[in-house]
Amino acid sequence: MADLRGLVVGVSNYTVIKANNLPFCRNDITAIKEALVSGLKMKTENIIICGETGFVNRKDFINGLVNLSSCSMSEDTVIFYFSGHGTTQVSGHHLVFSDATMSTQAIIDFLDKIKAKNKIIILDCCMSGNFTINQSGTFNIDQTVEEFAGKGYAVLASSNAVQYSYGHPDKLISLFTSFLCDVLQDKYIIKKGKKSLYDITRLVSLYLEIWNKRNPLRQQQPIFRASMGGTIFFNVEEYIPYYRKRIYEENERYVIYDVEPLHSSMAKRYATKVILKEPFSFDEIADISIEIKEKIRSVEVYPNEKSQSRWLNKPANIIWIYCGRDEDDIVNGNYICRTTWVDETQDKEWWYRLDKNSFINKDIHFNIHTYYETLKSFTLENTVDKQMLISQTKEVMSQLITLAEEIIALYNELKNDSITEDVLLQNMDILIPKIDKAYYKETVIGIAPNELHNWQQGCSALAGTIHDLTLFYNKKYITQRTSKNRKDCMEITIQRYYSDLEKMIEFEKEISTII
Repeated sequence: MADLRGLVVGVSNYTVIKANNLPFCRNDITAIKEALVSGLKMKTENIIICGETGFVNRKDFINGLVNLSSCSMSEDTVIFYFSGHGTTQVSGHHLVFSDATMSTQAIIDFLDKIKAKNKIIILDCCMSGNFTINQSGTFNIDQTVEEFAGKGYAVLASSNAVQYSYGHPDKLISLFTSFLCDVLQDKYIIKKGKKSLYDITRLVSLYLEIWNKRNPLRQQQPIFRASMGGTIFFNVEEYIPYYRKRIYEENERYVIYDVEPLHSSMAKRYATKVILKEPFSFDEIADISIEIKEKIRSVEVYPNEKSQSRWLNKPANIIWIYCGRDEDDIVNGNYICRTTWVDETQDKEWWYRLDKNSFINKDIHFNIHTYYETLKSFTLENTVDKQMLISQTKEVMSQLITLAEEIIALYNELKNDSITEDVLLQNMDILIPKIDKAYYKETVIGIAPNELHNWQQGCSALAGTIHDLTLFYNKKYITQRTSKNRKDCMEITIQRYYSDLEKMIEFEKEISTII
């Protein structure tokens, strides 16, 4: 079972090496420990502490690292936190302990090699952004999304490669750590019982952005880089999803396959998917629609609690019935016709308006789908073998996800102020054609058999989101947006990308026996 584990290090005493003591770093230990326990639900016994006395020598730290490594399991998430002096030497950035220094890059490389799936490295020290990550997440065709998402490490540093990191002016802890603790315990970034590393880093960056505007002489630019794919989600509170009621009924003439709630603020509405067992006439379909309307009008099906509170125990005002001939029609959204019934509270002139493909029969409005046979033939002709579809889709999705991670890594460097927009645009010139090509391949693979329908739809949604990542830093459209708008759109799309990856994990579970 996956667990959260931490190594929290705070070095306050530097008497031995005759450096300035940092008394607030001892307090950072207490603050970050409390934040990990209360904010991320890390077990107290899973936290290794170094520095409660203020003194942490190199050997103590190495022992802490070894202990962390030895107790970590393959599915665990490990968080390493350091507060103390940092310095840049000829060989690169070093963390400073009470008696010696250690290469920051060497520590990162060691943590990367421990067997825990997810590693988060948090550095609150001067010049802590002076580190490198060689590669963004790469999605292997043989991996599942669950194996890929979050695997690797991420580093969040309190300052860039040349900046100092400061103590908080009003608290006896570090400035960055103060903001980080606030964010870890923030309840407003919880979504469906989870906090994401992405949201945590965004909010920390926002707090420091505000600080920097108010304190131009004591600026700290946080740096975030990651080798992992996707992001990490922390389960922080119980989440009970709202499960809508499922309606299914079968008789000799038809099957009520599903009743979907489409309630608005003004009307209680249902879309009913029906399989007709015989080639009924329109008169007969009108009779069936009236019969189904009477059954459905009083059912209680809702998408969420708010909708239920609004419409409970009230009859439906509008009922649409989508009529297909078999389950393939329902899955693929191909219907012979759609009938509409509305009650007297609704504007019938609007809902029953007529065109060349519609008519009214027995107070039921019909809309005939003249393309039904054509679409059914097209679907049958283009439904592909399941193993071929899986193989081709996984190949193209591995390309798209890897390219998405490259874009996000580059965008992070823009946010880190490590590259300019011009540099990002030059790199996007290389990546955009690759994504366009892979995205086109995904769209022409073919139609999935019913049992793979949801998985393919999830892949298509994810592919579309990845393609959207190419729209904002694209020379073709660069003049259409401001710099702020580009960033806002990119953040929204990255968040959607992480959400789509999370959904794909569930779709993969649905078809695990096939894959």
